[in-house]
Amino acid sequence: MASSIEITELSKRYSLQPVLDNISASIKPGEFLTLLGPSGSGKTTLLMSIAGFVRPSAGSIRVDEREIVALAPHKRNIGMVFQNYALFPNMSVGENVAYPLKIRRVSRAEREERARRALGAVQMDSFAERRIDQLSGGQRQRVAVARAIVFEPNIILMDEPLSALDKRLREEMQVELKALHERLGRTIIYVTHDQKEALTMSDRVAVLKAGRIRQIAAPRDIYERPLDRFVADFIGDSTFIPVQESAGVLDLAVSDAFRSDHIRRREKPLLLLRPEKIEIASGAERQHGFIYFTGVAEQVLFQGDLVIVYSRLADGTRLRLQRGTRQNTMKDLPNVGDTFRMALNEADAWVVDEVEGSA
Repeated sequence: MASSIEITELSKRYSLQPVLDNISASIKPGEFLTLLGPSGSGKTTLLMSIAGFVRPSAGSIRVDEREIVALAPHKRNIGMVFQNYALFPNMSVGENVAYPLKIRRVSRAEREERARRALGAVQMDSFAERRIDQLSGGQRQRVAVARAIVFEPNIILMDEPLSALDKRLREEMQVELKALHERLGRTIIYVTHDQKEALTMSDRVAVLKAGRIRQIAAPRDIYERPLDRFVADFIGDSTFIPVQESAGVLDLAVSDAFRSDHIRRREKPLLLLRPEKIEIASGAERQHGFIYFTGVAEQVLFQGDLVIVYSRLADGTRLRLQRGTRQNTMKDLPNVGDTFRMALNEADAWVVDEVEGSA
């Protein structure tokens, strides 16, 4: 059974310095929520407050409508996967996984059976007798997950559990953890500073900065509809052009509705440019519903599945565009030094505000 979590006006201060600043969020039963942000944003402090290892200075945390702020960690029925896994080197794999059951005074026979099932869930059931120092990093990560789920908690917290793995194994484990979440149906709160990891695994992503949640939304909305410049810049490769100050750079052949919805209601509108959304415009024609700009190609880089073109616009902005190498459009790529036109479809355009939190 999965639990809901209601966080209300949660704050944490150290020597009057706010680490969490009046955070509120609702997490649905069975949801996979990722806390994403730079170092010092407060994401781990928020996770540890839910786990019970950090006592908030103010605010409320309710699990299934039950207040847990004053509750000891072992009474919260929450599983925890730490960044360094925190496995006991003097115990076997099976003993490590069974340990949470041992401290709950579960009988030995039941401990062994439930540990075996938990290890089976992470494809490690044949490793029960191994020592921890005989395992690879990915295997240790699986054991840590098995230990977190063995007592069947309603909530599982994960603090950057993949950070010590190499890129290939990290990507494999992302898929495995997502599949495990779908099988278990538990509520998972996951901390990372890796943007792609957050987008890959989550039902929703909460982007934090300076102890505040700047935006919480589905991965696609976070990426394609960020609320402000910080979220847009943190969540992906971004270039920003001030719309009101770029008469010599941008040719806005767009609808009045786009101007009204995206530009006029913002104090300092910035056009967000993602590299995969930019097209190379053929010819000199001007089609309605597009934003055009001209640049000089500075670099053209072949990366196997992608070609990356870096260009410089008239105002000095450096812009990146990318396209797949299997597309039948390689012939129109510019050469270094060429001046060429680019276009952004109005449907793919998004304008953010320099001001925090403006939608």
